[in-house]
Amino acid sequence: MKPSHNRMMRTAVLAGLLITCGFAGAFAQTELEKALKQYNGDAVTGYIQPVADLFGADIQAGYYHNAAIPVNGFSLGFDIVVMGSIVQDAQKYYTANTPPGFTPATFKTATIFGGKGTTILNSLISGLQYKGSDGIFNTTIFPLIVPQLRIGCLYGSDVTLRFITLPSIGDNKFPVVTLWGVGVRHNISQYLYNSPLDLAVGAYYNSFKVGDLIDFKGYAFNAQASKSIKILILYGGLAYEHSSMNLTYASTDPTAPPLVDMTLDGANKFRFTLGVGLSLGILKVFADANFGSVTNYSAGIGFGR
Repeated sequence: MKPSHNRMMRTAVLAGLLITCGFAGAFAQTELEKALKQYNGDAVTGYIQPVADLFGADIQAGYYHNAAIPVNGFSLGFDIVVMGSIVQDAQKYYTANTPPGFTPATFKTATIFGGKGTTILNSLISGLQYKGSDGIFNTTIFPLIVPQLRIGCLYGSDVTLRFITLPSIGDNKFPVVTLWGVGVRHNISQYLYNSPLDLAVGAYYNSFKVGDLIDFKGYAFNAQASKSIKILILYGGLAYEHSSMNLTYASTDPTAPPLVDMTLDGANKFRFTLGVGLSLGILKVFADANFGSVTNYSAGIGFGR
């Protein structure tokens, strides 16, 4: 017997929760907290900046796969979206400052996506060494998976909602993880006579928190276009976006305040999206590429109108 659509959707939601929360848990691992504690706010920037860039691009991806929005009537859809930002070689290393007395004054060492941290010697005291932190994520793509619900339509507008939460586990060993996002789109084609393309504009806001350690925020505004050719859907868009990562941690660096509180902006400001999808009745399959300061890919399956 074939499983019901409700059962399939419940299974997809569960898979999305498990994978996303497992990924988010990586932020909460002691390896990251131990690495951060060695740095003051200025020194940690180069080490952790790639996370702000890559994850900031991830949370803005995958919100749409068709610019066609009915002008009236009720529509409901559910998507599971997988997105990933590509880790470039340049994001695996950064130039760090060395403590006084070490030569050279700067050195190239691993970011959070690099390998082993570089070790240098003190030029005045024989045997005294300084070592940059090792990388934590050994990967070429920084992934995320989220479920989202689409609800429409009111005067050619629809709403997309994302939400995942994981309660704290143990004695604060695994902090509360929460991801949520909301997007609103509006049909522009309805104002244009005999438009050859479906056109829409959208606005989005996203939040991702891991306990008191990491707090991501992001927003985006985009213009979307699509063309349906039987079951094939070609879509794309241009977006302006902004993301930031607030980092709060206790530092053991004697030059740092007891509690470091800093914010890093993500690299992406604009993104150009090209995608293709298949509409197979209530089942939708889609994939797209996003080009900006960070290269990002997203794909997924959807159910509904």
